[in-house]
Amino acid sequence: MESQKKINVLVVEDSVASYQAIVSVLQNFGFTLSSERVEWKEEFERSIIEKSWDIIISDYYLPDFDGKYVIHRIKELNPELPVILITEFIPEEAASEYLNLGASEFLPKSSIIKLPFVVNRELEAFRLKQSQKKAWEMLVHGEEILTRSQKISHLGHFEVIFPENNTLWSLELYRILGYDFSEVPSMEKVWTLLDMEEKKLIEMVWNEVTSENTSKEFVLHLNTKLGRKKVNLWLEAERFDEDRFRIFGTIHDISDVSDLESSIQLNEQLFKGIFNNSSQAIFLLDLQGHIIRMNRNSVLSFERNESDVQGLELISSIFSESNEDSIKKLTYGMKLALKNQTFEVLVSYRLRDGREKYFDCDFYPLNDPFGKIIYLVLEAKDITEKIVLERAYAQAQKLEALGTFAGGIAHDFNNLLTPMMAYISYLNAEWSSNQTDEMIQKSLPAIEGISKSLERAKNLIQQILTYSKIDHSSTKQIDLREQLLQVLSEVKFVSSNKLSIFTDLGTESAFIEADPIQIFQILSNLYENSLFALQEIQNPKITISLTKVMYEKSDLFQVGFLKNTEYWKLSFSDNGNGIPKEILDKIFDPFFSTKGGKGTGLGLSIIYGILAKMGGTILVDSTVGKGTQFDLYFPAWKAML
Repeated sequence: MESQKKINVLVVEDSVASYQAIVSVLQNFGFTLSSERVEWKEEFERSIIEKSWDIIISDYYLPDFDGKYVIHRIKELNPELPVILITEFIPEEAASEYLNLGASEFLPKSSIIKLPFVVNRELEAFRLKQSQKKAWEMLVHGEEILTRSQKISHLGHFEVIFPENNTLWSLELYRILGYDFSEVPSMEKVWTLLDMEEKKLIEMVWNEVTSENTSKEFVLHLNTKLGRKKVNLWLEAERFDEDRFRIFGTIHDISDVSDLESSIQLNEQLFKGIFNNSSQAIFLLDLQGHIIRMNRNSVLSFERNESDVQGLELISSIFSESNEDSIKKLTYGMKLALKNQTFEVLVSYRLRDGREKYFDCDFYPLNDPFGKIIYLVLEAKDITEKIVLERAYAQAQKLEALGTFAGGIAHDFNNLLTPMMAYISYLNAEWSSNQTDEMIQKSLPAIEGISKSLERAKNLIQQILTYSKIDHSSTKQIDLREQLLQVLSEVKFVSSNKLSIFTDLGTESAFIEADPIQIFQILSNLYENSLFALQEIQNPKITISLTKVMYEKSDLFQVGFLKNTEYWKLSFSDNGNGIPKEILDKIFDPFFSTKGGKGTGLGLSIIYGILAKMGGTILVDSTVGKGTQFDLYFPAWKAML
């Protein structure tokens, strides 16, 4: 770990103060730096050629060149070396352009506090790529030996897993049988190439091998598109349990080639070991982007069976549900790989159950010894949990900072309100005793208006103070279901709305650890928000349900940072106007309100903060014109103490 903290940093910056700030923030994070500052193009060129650097940190506006030149030059000399831009006054679209050109990250100077996390991430990715590159060299070498050995010996292999009937052919077997690489493999296609009598022999031997768990070897003839071939067929069965087994076999074209079986088996194991044991999801593609092989990690990460997508085009099959931007980046990356270049991109991926994952993808070309591209490779690292944690951390920081800021203002403002409330109380007491004074009588409504305004200001201040003191509540074990029933019985619904309430709270006690006052805050805020959303709806309806869910079998699985295994899920939905998609991510921000001047914008922020402190969370799903559903997750307790 200590060796990873020692880094060589080249800072391309014309401001000494900015350079010192960069060095300081990295050293405070724990990095041991060997750094150098350059500001002129000649110095930059000399430094990147003569010295070795772990990372480049650059301003955009420089005396006689710019950050765009820095990116281009670094990518020419060392495409894998991370380049981080730190500057101001660059529009968002321009920043995106520089990221697409090869910059690892773009940070405003006002956000320099995030630099250590970005540097740590990029160094980890850079070192991982170096190790992966060595692994890939071994993989390519092993695959080349395997492919060439099979081609020289005309020996191909296959595997069939039962009862799924999943079938895999090696590339050489495709050639021997005369099929195109895009053809989906199945052993029935092999049997159609046999003479009738030999086909009967195969059926008998096949049954014998599977029943006796043994191996057999014999000679057959295949009627392929390329002509009639004499082959040596070797079969071996391996039983996993009573119902599942595998048949592994080789088909050796012995028409005019000698036997190299032992060499093939050795290199096949080498290829499988590197390919399937990689920590990354790996797709091996042909030059048209069709999937040839998927390793074990890609099957787990993308939740797709290799047999379902083998032979299909990668982007249109695997990433068909990804957003348009991700598809464009993947298409561009594949084009670069075909030009013998590497490309890294962050893409989103939607699982069949609706969950979204994020992958850091790399496209690579695989070349033969003469430099000709023979395969394309897509490596994908699952960074979903990392992105979710970063978002949660950013939200927590924002809430904490605003809470502290709001609390300070609220205290000072409350101090101003106290004497004003006292003066109004004094005037009410004094003037009410002198009812005959006509001028006083005329002033009483104004006094009453001021008093009501001060009372509303006091309530607002109290809300802000509550928000800023979320962490200072007193918790105990309570029954959430009982609390819900109590709140529902106390709340007076607006009869003019003809509001319908549907509840499904079950019969089981829902024990959680919480502050009862805060639970009342949560429920009353949700109820008030729904009332506002339903005020123009003809048949307003609120639905409340309470169920126990397991972490890995719920929507919480995509959140990633929660610790409990069981949660009480409180769903609170209405059939109101819904929340537009473009502001859905902002509704938990303090002081953000969709009620115009009728709300403070603190209700959902308070709920978010309370649940985060408890170890839970809140998720929202809304469709404009159909309604909104909030799902609140409370860590479950098995029984009261």
